[in-house]
Amino acid sequence: MNDEVISLKEKIMLLINGRMDQNSYEECQSIQLSKELKLSRNQVTRLLNELFNDKKLIKIKTSPVLYLSRGSLESKYKKKLSSDEYKSLDELEAELNNQTELKNFEKLIGSNESMYQIVEKIKATVSYPPVGLPMLFYGPTGTGKSFMAKLTYEYCVDTGLIDASKNFVQVNCSEYANNPELLTANLFGYKKGAFTGAESDNLGLLHFADGGVLFLDEVHCLNAECQEKLFLYMDQGIYHLVGDNNKWYKSKCRIIFATTEVPQKALLKTFLRRIPVILTIPSLAQRGENEKLELMYSFLKNEEKRVGKTILISSNVYELLLNHTFVGNIGELTNTIQASCVSALYKSNSDTLEIHAYDLPDSIRNSIDVSSMIMKKHKLVSLNTLLPVSDQGIIKDFYQSLINLKRDQSFAVNAQNTVDRYFEKLIFNDNRADSIDYLTNYLEKIFNNITEHYGFRTSHNELIALATYVSEFSKNTYLTNNWINENYDEVKNLKKYLKLEFHREYEIGQEVSHYLKNNMNQDIDEFVECIICICMIKYFAHSGEDLTIAVIIAHGYSTASSIAEAANRMLNSYIFDAIDMPLDVDVQIITRKINDYIAHVGNISKLYLLVDMGSLEEIYQGLDTSNADIALVNNINTKCALEIGQGIKLNKTVTEVIDSILKENIYKTHIELKKKKDPIVICSCASGVGTANKIKEILFNSLPEDSNLKIITYDYPALIRKQVCDQLMNDYEVVCVIGTLDPNIESMKYIGIQELIINEGQNAIEVYFGKYMTQAQMEVFEKNILRNFTLSNVMNNLTILNPDKLLEHVAKAIDHLQNILHKRFKNRTCFGLYVHICCLVERLVTRQAISNFTDQDFKEKHQEFIDQVNISMKEVKTYYNVEIPDEEIEYIYNYIIND
Repeated sequence: MNDEVISLKEKIMLLINGRMDQNSYEECQSIQLSKELKLSRNQVTRLLNELFNDKKLIKIKTSPVLYLSRGSLESKYKKKLSSDEYKSLDELEAELNNQTELKNFEKLIGSNESMYQIVEKIKATVSYPPVGLPMLFYGPTGTGKSFMAKLTYEYCVDTGLIDASKNFVQVNCSEYANNPELLTANLFGYKKGAFTGAESDNLGLLHFADGGVLFLDEVHCLNAECQEKLFLYMDQGIYHLVGDNNKWYKSKCRIIFATTEVPQKALLKTFLRRIPVILTIPSLAQRGENEKLELMYSFLKNEEKRVGKTILISSNVYELLLNHTFVGNIGELTNTIQASCVSALYKSNSDTLEIHAYDLPDSIRNSIDVSSMIMKKHKLVSLNTLLPVSDQGIIKDFYQSLINLKRDQSFAVNAQNTVDRYFEKLIFNDNRADSIDYLTNYLEKIFNNITEHYGFRTSHNELIALATYVSEFSKNTYLTNNWINENYDEVKNLKKYLKLEFHREYEIGQEVSHYLKNNMNQDIDEFVECIICICMIKYFAHSGEDLTIAVIIAHGYSTASSIAEAANRMLNSYIFDAIDMPLDVDVQIITRKINDYIAHVGNISKLYLLVDMGSLEEIYQGLDTSNADIALVNNINTKCALEIGQGIKLNKTVTEVIDSILKENIYKTHIELKKKKDPIVICSCASGVGTANKIKEILFNSLPEDSNLKIITYDYPALIRKQVCDQLMNDYEVVCVIGTLDPNIESMKYIGIQELIINEGQNAIEVYFGKYMTQAQMEVFEKNILRNFTLSNVMNNLTILNPDKLLEHVAKAIDHLQNILHKRFKNRTCFGLYVHICCLVERLVTRQAISNFTDQDFKEKHQEFIDQVNISMKEVKTYYNVEIPDEEIEYIYNYIIND
């Protein structure tokens, strides 16, 4: 009874929300609702009052009394209602229209959904003392980067980070793409006479942005020289005016950059290194359907105010705007709506402005499927229809209720009831039916294939419900993703429970999910997979088909699962379920487990039980079934499972299947003795054994806990001697050498630490380490490598000196050396030199320089190179008070000639 009451209340809420969406507030009364629901007025009134007491409805005390959704009003007007009761609609409207002006990021649609994480990072970045950190907005054109920069400025003012009198200075760098000198002059300012036309001093935009925010849009249009001139200001907050290299000027402002180009390709590495925060702004298509609807509503409302008319749009326009992919994103959507309003206004001669499909721009009209438009009803809808219904609480309640269900014998029934109630709410809202027809048709094709194969049935209405849910999920991706992230462990546990207790339904559900992901491009996450599995439990429960079931039962963590998975894959059919049992379990527990499984599946006509050990007679006597042909097979293996599975596919009788495997029950053996060598990874660095030991530590911390790989360090000069190398190859199976300089040993594979830092070593890792790790171990190892072998982490581990300051000096020295040599080094060479020279400086500071010289003639042959290195390293030598020996420079030379 309680479930029915809950369902009626939810139907009432959906009806009221629907009437309010259509601005039909007067219909939200008990007599109208009772007619819709075909219930007595007294019953509906009682339920309405209960919803009022639960704070879900408010009352308008007119005659008759109106009941309105509190959540819908608060969501639409973005404010809390002050009362539960109002004398009239006019009184309510007066309160709603007197709403507080939205501040900074409150104006951003999606600030609590798709844009939430980005907004939080912006707030943290601009709040970083003393004047925030430089940040870069990266995203396609029209995604709102300039708008977000302005909101960032407003946030800084509203929170007191900057004074309201300070400026927001915006520069579009693309306007100066062909005249970078003019940009430099405008940005930094100039002295009178600095160039032709400089008739007076100009303090520049950096001066006007002092204490405020400087926004450089289309920053990829800055040439290399302009980027380099910003270095000093970004580092120290000082700059020269053009034409005045004597006086330093100061400015402290928060800097925001924006670009539509890939930053790593469009900007200098040295420039990008000074921007610690890069935020990717999603395209309109990535923002989800609900946010697109809110944007459409917002833009149309703005046009409504401009033209002074009530705007109505046709259902075709609604659908076309919603489904069209706007390459120009939000900017193109805005222009499309404005152009449509202009076209409609020209024809309008009343107080309303009607927008039809023919008012849309050519680019949209040309995408219209004329035949489909003719078949659909044309109706005009108000802008309130665009506002997505506030389903967040309903969705979260549904998800939470599933998570909270007890995992016992009643779980299947309770889970099905919970899913059914939610699906009923989705179907009840008929505004959503048109958008899921195609998905329903596709699901029918999927289920036509798998129902025949697995022996169950579904109705058309059940597929409509499932299609509606999948469609609804895709509209609320960010909401559901946030909820799932917050409840990650609980979702994982539910999925694990379903896989364990409802293995057949789970695996078939995975197959359905796979089809939807790959063929329909639907977002299917782990929780949706759980919902689909629960649907499969329901479909099997009411199928009424007599089934042939085969179950593999084996001792061990995943013995049965492994055999079943392999056999099913080779048979290209789902034949075998699996039950994995602990090693110390007795026959009675195995029998009980089988009986639970039989009771769960039901309607079994043929049952094959394949076990690894145990008394077949004892198992058989304990089974609770007499309506099925049963075959029990002992000492199961994959070959035997394949034989049985093939017989099941051919629909052979139980006797025929068992006779065929008895003929093949012969063991074949082969023995081959082989000496097994321990696999090792060698860490060896030209920078010295100390560096190699530190790399070994980072690498060791990256290995999975259950890995049997050993890591050793070896002196670089000793390693390259043939005798030592041969001995290592004889004693060990060398996986590879990891270090800072390739020893060029033909029999040993090599991965440079610089390749791990810039993520170019992933393929080599998969190839070299793949044979020594399982797939799961490889995933852990690769993830740890990505995390541990970042430049900052490597530097923090390799040197006792301040890594940031040391790296800054070394990076400048390498840039200087490239300029002297008139050569640009590859990324891997640069990163290798960063690591090597930083370690070199530490050794020189601690008096541990390399003393052996591999090439006695190096100084005579390459004196010019030695001088060039010393010139480029002058700042490093001065700052750390060291001199670089020729022996050390030889290793730097070896790096560069291998570039």
